[in-house]
Amino acid sequence: MAEKREFLLGMCIGSAIGAAVALLYAPQAGEDTRDLIRQKTTDAKEKVAEVAGTVKTTVAERADTVKSSAAELVDKGRGFVESKKAQVTAAVDAGKQAFTQKKSELEADVSDDLEASLGSASSSNAGGSPA
Repeated sequence: MAEKREFLLGMCIGSAIGAAVALLYAPQAGEDTRDLIRQKTTDAKEKVAEVAGTVKTTVAERADTVKSSAAELVDKGRGFVESKKAQVTAAVDAGKQAFTQKKSELEADVSDDLEASLGSASSSNAGGSPA
């Protein structure tokens, strides 16, 4: 962008210097010289307006491109986050289910062990020697 601005500035300065040199070396009457200056000034204004319009259009197009690219990246980011969120939720649910299942298994094992030890303690007291 800076290169275009420098080019435009150089073009304007070069046009002005060229016009000044042409006026100094051209053998013309005063009225003809003033007309030539007006014409060159008008031409320079038109060129500047044309280049400015082109730059404005280019900047607007690039801004639109950047906006659409940013919107696409945001959408991709949202999709990625939603995907990872679903994976984490599934993993948490699986962990809860495994916890519940293991808890039930351990409670059943403890209950079985408790019944077995209570059963063996009552049978040893029932069949033991008289005191």
